[in-house]
Amino acid sequence: MAAKPKFSLKLLIDEEKNRVVLAETCKDFADVLCSLLTLPMGTIVRLLEKHQQNPQSSSIVGCFHNLYKSVSDMAIDNFKTPGCKHLLMHPRSMKESHCRKLKLNVDDTEATKFFLCPNFVSVESCCKVYSNVSTSRCSCGNSMTREFQVEDGEEDKVDGVFLSCRTSYIVTDDMKVAVNSMGLVLNVLNGLGYSGFDKLQEMVIDVGFEEVLTLLGCLFTSEAPLTDTFLRKHCMAMKSKVLTPLVQESRVAGEVNEVVTLKVYVRKSDKAILYAECREEFVDFLFTFLVIPLEFAWELSVDHLNMGCVGNLCRSVKELSSDQRREAMLPYYYTCRTQLLDVVIQKLPEYECFVSRRSYNSSRLSKTIKKSVLGDGERVAKLTPVVTSDSASIGLVKEETNFIVSDDLVVTAMNSSSTISLLSKLQMNISDIEEQVISIGKAQAVSLLRASLITTSALSNGLSNFLSKMKLKEAAPSTFKIPKSEKIL
Repeated sequence: MAAKPKFSLKLLIDEEKNRVVLAETCKDFADVLCSLLTLPMGTIVRLLEKHQQNPQSSSIVGCFHNLYKSVSDMAIDNFKTPGCKHLLMHPRSMKESHCRKLKLNVDDTEATKFFLCPNFVSVESCCKVYSNVSTSRCSCGNSMTREFQVEDGEEDKVDGVFLSCRTSYIVTDDMKVAVNSMGLVLNVLNGLGYSGFDKLQEMVIDVGFEEVLTLLGCLFTSEAPLTDTFLRKHCMAMKSKVLTPLVQESRVAGEVNEVVTLKVYVRKSDKAILYAECREEFVDFLFTFLVIPLEFAWELSVDHLNMGCVGNLCRSVKELSSDQRREAMLPYYYTCRTQLLDVVIQKLPEYECFVSRRSYNSSRLSKTIKKSVLGDGERVAKLTPVVTSDSASIGLVKEETNFIVSDDLVVTAMNSSSTISLLSKLQMNISDIEEQVISIGKAQAVSLLRASLITTSALSNGLSNFLSKMKLKEAAPSTFKIPKSEKIL
């Protein structure tokens, strides 16, 4: 097995304080730092759990461990298709092709695959579509199992990955990244109170896959990720933070009118939301949290959360990037019935297929194929993804399904859970529980995303401020009667 690549990193260390002051790095490693921000949140959870292998890893990123495990534990028949569960367990990055060019790519997600009908070349009536999963069916009835490779386009052959400046970079202990210069180093040292190098030592270390994953975890939990990664060599669990609530009366810029309603059960004594009962729209929305890249999860949080040093890295990369107005975009196959966040769904990507009647194996996919290279018996067919326009194709979980969501975002289908068991586990006076119906619009959606990133009580911290201030009337005994449509056997 080939050895995994490593980078040489020069650290400037204050040995007395046992801390890293700054690091000097090559462009390749700076590109790797940029790539961490493009990782979907679900990928980050999976990578950190595999890397840490200790109980603390489950609390590094708020409630995201529970959300990811909910997808893993949920029965396959609760999803629209088996492919929906797979795509949530292994979310795709929009920067996948960029990350494959990195000297070190920590994302071990399998590369996107492209499948066509086996009869595509020989049968003209076969639909001119492709699929990213082999379980899709062609209009002729065959499973789309013939895998094709996609050739890199010209845009993928330019020099550089995320950073175009061919120079070295300075990274501070709190993950601010900038182009290397003497003036920058002097400013950093002056800002930290150093008048010279007499108390500082240089250390050159090798950084590989394991160190980068430790650094990724420290981004969320530490104010000094370089020190914790390279000197203390550990990643702490995230400390749940006090979340400043979004005011109910305020309006988030560009708020949409779409809403989702759910029923929440609130502990009246402290306004903690214990559970929520909801339909598939709300679960689709929650599960897309796993697909959002880290940089956009931070940006969508409106007031830019204090989430370790993620914000410093995001701001640095934005300043270094030539693309200052990148919009939060998800791949086309992550579609929600109700879009509550400011994310854009990718336009259906079209490809061209070079088709040779002489040899099926010579057929290939590319973004564009020059018609001038075609010979006798060869043609180019335009292909679009195998999607349908009807509402049944939208969403990730099946329609007409009820779910229970806990305060820490454990999602369970009600067909596989017991409400009696859930209530008995609370071990509290049921008169202290009241039921409310809450509408989730953009403000509530943003607040819930913020809370899920930095607390382990996402429903309470994200939605309590939007609860009705009026005390609900005590439920009459008839409220708990079994509906006439149900029978007891």
